[in-house]
Amino acid sequence: MFNVNPANRPVKYAAAALVTVVALLALAGLKQRYFNSDDVSVTSAVSTQLQPPQAPAKPVSPFGVVSDNEAASGPQAQASPAKQSDSDLIDSSSELPVDVTALGLQSLTEAQMQTLVGRLGADPQLLDSLIDEMRQETDPERRKLLAQILGEVGGDSVMLLASEFIFSGDSISRELGLDLLQMVQPGNSQAREIVAGMLATEVEPQVLVNTLTTLAVPGDVDAQSRAYLSDQVAWLADHEDPGVRSVSLDILSRWTANPQYTPVLLDGLNDESEHVRTSAAYALVSHEDQSPEVIDRLFSVLDNTTESKQVRRAAILALRNMPLSREQQQIVNTTEQELNTVIR
Repeated sequence: MFNVNPANRPVKYAAAALVTVVALLALAGLKQRYFNSDDVSVTSAVSTQLQPPQAPAKPVSPFGVVSDNEAASGPQAQASPAKQSDSDLIDSSSELPVDVTALGLQSLTEAQMQTLVGRLGADPQLLDSLIDEMRQETDPERRKLLAQILGEVGGDSVMLLASEFIFSGDSISRELGLDLLQMVQPGNSQAREIVAGMLATEVEPQVLVNTLTTLAVPGDVDAQSRAYLSDQVAWLADHEDPGVRSVSLDILSRWTANPQYTPVLLDGLNDESEHVRTSAAYALVSHEDQSPEVIDRLFSVLDNTTESKQVRRAAILALRNMPLSREQQQIVNTTEQELNTVIR
């Protein structure tokens, strides 16, 4: 029925085969493109599912609490969030709770200390929690750091804690209480009352020295209290322990420049202890009494070549603030030059 030339069969078969190959190649290319696209999507999805959620950074300070916004972000939060600075933590601290158990474990920056002191001063309950933490703490280093914080806060609660430590009967706690008292004392009448009582009753030299040291910064003191404590301190300038005598002369010069205490300071210039003589000379630096008697006594120290250089330098410093004649000024200058000359 069909008249097919046998000679044309190879050509027809070859053409048919070629069409088939082209079709298969096109189909393979389409399939490859389709499945490659799916593979990328699947791989990306699996990778995303296997990616562990980024844990929130561990707090680096008592204020380093994860905020509500950060908690709400969950696993979708950025994998590498920017590191939060101390200033960021402080800026947001007024909205975050303070963990008293984290305080005193490391030193705070000045900005952190100011913010914390403000929080404690405005929140009596928080302050009481920190005071309780202080009472329970046994590590000496942390107790010192906590004492620094509480000393900056001050107030009646801290004053009571200092008193509790001082009269605890434990020497370490007493020393810590005196440190607290020294920070709270300036301008604090209750602290001055405790100091006055201890100066009148304590007999141990080291306790007296530590108690005197709490008066290193007088603060705003009324005239009556200043006079009363000055009398107590001056009385200790005759104590049997040279350490007590030395510190008492130093503290006396900080609390008063009244000429009525001139004999006490001049007696110190003749003390057997070099430390006491040095304290007496320095105490005369800003003393109101600049009488010829005081100047003559200081020159006797200056002219004494057997006296230590430290005492003589202190006498020079005191004389610099006094009305001297030209001849006396020349003597002071010459003596100072000699003390500064190193003999080789």
